[in-house]
Amino acid sequence: MKIAVIFGGTSTEHDVSIVSGTSVIKNLNKEKYQITPIYIDENGEWYEYTKDVERIEIAEIGEKLTELKKLDNVMETLKEQDVIFPVLHGLNGEDRNYSRVI
Repeated sequence: MKIAVIFGGTSTEHDVSIVSGTSVIKNLNKEKYQITPIYIDENGEWYEYTKDVERIEIAEIGEKLTELKKLDNVMETLKEQDVIFPVLHGLNGEDRNYSRVI
């Protein structure tokens, strides 16, 4: 099963989301799942975090990710997944009021 873990984002809780996202990645069963870590920077740009998922450790607050490859076609990447696991905090994450969109 292919799982994309999305973390980072444009909110003030960006750094907390990186910690949470890397924690989820570290704790997913790598033998059972094919994991694609997807990082969103503070400006809303989407990247694949290309570090070997076996070597991903839980990030520290303020730690900057360096092994990034810009996603040219975000929707195509997401369509290839079986499950999308959003780990986004703050506005545009769990604080998003989707009732206004509906």
